[in-house]
Amino acid sequence: MNHRNCFEALDRSLTDILDSRDSHIETKLFGGKTVLLGGDFRQILPVIIGGSRQDTINASLSRSSLWASCKIFRLKKNMRLLSNLIDSNLRTSMNTFAEWILNIGDGKIAARKFEEEEDEATWIKIPEDLLIKSTDDPIHDIASVIYSGIEEKYYDIMYLTERAIVTPTNETIDKVNAYVLSLIPNEERIYYSSDSICKASICEEDQDILYPIEFLNSLNFNGLPKHELRLKVGAPIMLLRNINQNSGLCNGTRLIITQTATRVIEAKIITGNNVGTKVYIPRITMQATEHKWPFIFKRTQFPVRLCYAMTINKSQGQALKHVGLYLPKPVFSHGQLYVAVSRVTSCEGLKILIENESPEKEGYTKNIVYKEIFDDLISNNTSG
Repeated sequence: MNHRNCFEALDRSLTDILDSRDSHIETKLFGGKTVLLGGDFRQILPVIIGGSRQDTINASLSRSSLWASCKIFRLKKNMRLLSNLIDSNLRTSMNTFAEWILNIGDGKIAARKFEEEEDEATWIKIPEDLLIKSTDDPIHDIASVIYSGIEEKYYDIMYLTERAIVTPTNETIDKVNAYVLSLIPNEERIYYSSDSICKASICEEDQDILYPIEFLNSLNFNGLPKHELRLKVGAPIMLLRNINQNSGLCNGTRLIITQTATRVIEAKIITGNNVGTKVYIPRITMQATEHKWPFIFKRTQFPVRLCYAMTINKSQGQALKHVGLYLPKPVFSHGQLYVAVSRVTSCEGLKILIENESPEKEGYTKNIVYKEIFDDLISNNTSG
């Protein structure tokens, strides 16, 4: 049989298979295949820029047309907290802590409503044993607890990977990162970005007048490094872009700097499947994804940022032995407090510093939970 006859026979066979398939399979979700969708509705919901509470709810999976076809399995054991338990007393305290975390996520902890609030009560009392007393220098207070002894241990990979300070906003993490970096004895190196506007997005004749380079340098965007990047050998950094997934250089990967050169940063991976691998990070050109400005912004810079501190949103998926939750202002969206307190692997490892101007609010912070997101969850069909 020649090649032509082989292809004709194969074509007839495939045609017979397609003709004999289930006539209704093309109308089934995912072509009739079983698909596992994982997630936790207690955690931060889809971010809708400028959207209302209802917009966020409507963008969630439980409001999708797919939801009616889903079978729900609810996982109840906090495996992060229940690992490496030794005695019954520790098991009891861990179970109590795990239940407290779940109650935060479900919005079941008794909340208080202060005078300026018009809607539902959201302020909850944090247990005293978790609180760090704030002085005139709160950043020093929380850093001295979470990064105690960093002057000697700043290059210890285990020390760095098991701890972090989390906080709601990028502005605050920049302050915390700058302070902790100042504690490291190594020489600081400053890298400046090259910023520009895409020529196709604006009239080129007016570009330099309307948007001078100094103005572009001052802009900050989510997911982009800052114009001025201050780094030291021994500092932990987090990648902001996927560079080489096969080598473990993915968005969110944490590394420790081993050498700073003019055109490249040498670093060692400290999280993921490629721990210990030495890599080289180049400058790359990144575009801002926000649509606040009437042009396409481009920044050429190393796609990294310090990660002594990270935003609560960015900390999702992290498992840490020591977590410091720094709240100069309360959380502002569903699930942020739950995500922050559930990053820790033991009840002894969580410390919280709250800044409140009113003495009446001492020890209180907001726990924002959109309880309507749980309305479509089915109480049966559960699995532990």
